[in-house]
Amino acid sequence: MSKHNNSQTSEMVNNSEAKIGVQRTIFLSGIILFIIKVIAFVLTNSVGILSDALESTVNIITGYLTLKALHFAAKPRDEDHPYGHGKVELLTASVEGILIGIAGIMIITEAIKRLGTPPVISKLDTGIILMVLTAVANYLLGMYSIRKGKKMHSIGLISGGKHLMSDTYTTMALVGGLLIYYFTGYQWVDSVLAITFGTIILYTGYEVLKSTVNGLMDEADINAINGLVDAIRDERTHQWVNIHKLTYLKFGNVSHVDFHLTLPFYFDMNAAATEINRLKGIIRSNLPEEDVDISIQSEPCTTNMCYQCQMECAFRKSEFIDLRSWTTEEIIGKNIYRQSINKQLNA
Repeated sequence: MSKHNNSQTSEMVNNSEAKIGVQRTIFLSGIILFIIKVIAFVLTNSVGILSDALESTVNIITGYLTLKALHFAAKPRDEDHPYGHGKVELLTASVEGILIGIAGIMIITEAIKRLGTPPVISKLDTGIILMVLTAVANYLLGMYSIRKGKKMHSIGLISGGKHLMSDTYTTMALVGGLLIYYFTGYQWVDSVLAITFGTIILYTGYEVLKSTVNGLMDEADINAINGLVDAIRDERTHQWVNIHKLTYLKFGNVSHVDFHLTLPFYFDMNAAATEINRLKGIIRSNLPEEDVDISIQSEPCTTNMCYQCQMECAFRKSEFIDLRSWTTEEIIGKNIYRQSINKQLNA
C-alpha cells in the first residue's frame, strides 16, 4: 500500500473517531437535559413542559442510534459492501424522523385530552427557568453538531444538529406561552401551546424523513453535480472531445463518480490513461469526501464529431466549428436534469 493510501486511511479513521466523539457528547448531554425537563414537569404539572420532555426522549433514542450507526459506518469497505457502510447514517436519520413524528402525535393527543380538563399548574416560575436553561444548552449543542457535521461530511450529525436547533425554538416559544399563563392565569394556554408544538414537531419529523429517504433513493444532488461540472469545464483540454452520462452518488463518507469520456480514436492505452488520471485528480480535488471512487469509461471519437474537436488531426473530415456546450443538463442528460430541477422547485 502506498504512503498516499496509508495517509488517506489514517485520515478516514481519525474522522470517524471524531464523529463518534461528537455524537457521544451530544448523547450524554441529551440525557442530562431530559432529566432537567422531567424535573420541571414534576414540579409544574404542565402539559406544555411534558411535550418538550417527551420530545427529548426522541433525542436520547436517536442519539444512541446515531452513535451506533457511526460506529458501524466507520467500518472499512468489504466484499459485501464495496461502497462502505455510510448509508447506515441515512437509515438512522430515517428512524429519527419517524420517532419525531410519533412524539408529535403523542403530544397533540395528550394536549387535547387536557384541554377539556386543565390540570392545576404550580411552581411555574421554577419550571420556566429550567426550560430556559435547557433551551440555551440545546442551541449550543445544535450549533456544535451542525458545524462538526459539515466539517466531517456527516448527514447524521447535521440532521441531529438541526433537530436540536428546532428544539430550542419550540422550547423558547413554549417559555413565552408559559409566561403568558403565569401572568394571566388562562389555563387553556398550556394545552394550546402543546398542540402547537406537537404540530411543529410532527412537521420536523416529516422534513427529516423526506431528506433521508431522498438520500436512500440516491436522488441526484444537483448542486454537487453543478460544482463538479464547473470544475471539469474549467480544466477542459482539446483531448477531451466530449463527456456525458455523468452520475454522482454519495454513501456517507464515500462518493462514487461515473461518466463517459470521448477521446481521439487513435489514442493508445497509455495516452488514454494519462487523460483519465488527469480527470480523476480534478474530481478528487473538488469533492469533500475522504474516499472517492471514480469510474471513467473512455470512448473513441467518430468522424461526425470533428466539428466540435480542436485537435490537429490527420483524420479530420470537417472543419472545427464550435466546442460542445458542457452544461450540467448536457452532461448528466436532459431528462435527469429536468427531474432534479423540478424536485428542487417543489421541495
